[in-house]
Amino acid sequence: MTIWIVGIVLADHYLDGWIRRTINAVLPATVLAPYPAVQGWLHVVDIFFGLGLVALSEEIVFRRCARHLLQSYLDDGYALVLATSFLFGAYHWWTGFGNIGVAVVIGGLLMMLYRRSGALWPAVLGHYLADIVNFAF
Repeated sequence: MTIWIVGIVLADHYLDGWIRRTINAVLPATVLAPYPAVQGWLHVVDIFFGLGLVALSEEIVFRRCARHLLQSYLDDGYALVLATSFLFGAYHWWTGFGNIGVAVVIGGLLMMLYRRSGALWPAVLGHYLADIVNFAF
């Protein structure tokens, strides 16, 4: 699980910058708003607690609930991974097509991690660490 989590964090960090910048440079009108930037002590609270709540809630919705709802229609194969990944990407629509692309890729990796591990906590941890790397540094 450690290798998967580290791989997801690295993929998110390196793909995020390259894919997001490239696509959003070509289609700048798709970016409706950036992520909010906070300063001072609120930044620390947001990084540790806010991102933790985001990771937990998004993993519950897009891994556990979406898998449960779509599994009877798509089995538990790659069609389910793609469907939940596109849902996860669509949820990030307001940040532009570049971020949607990154969210689809990372969502697919997180869903494969969830399926492989059989537990939600590795996906939550991977999501949380990827967010910390993206927003804290």
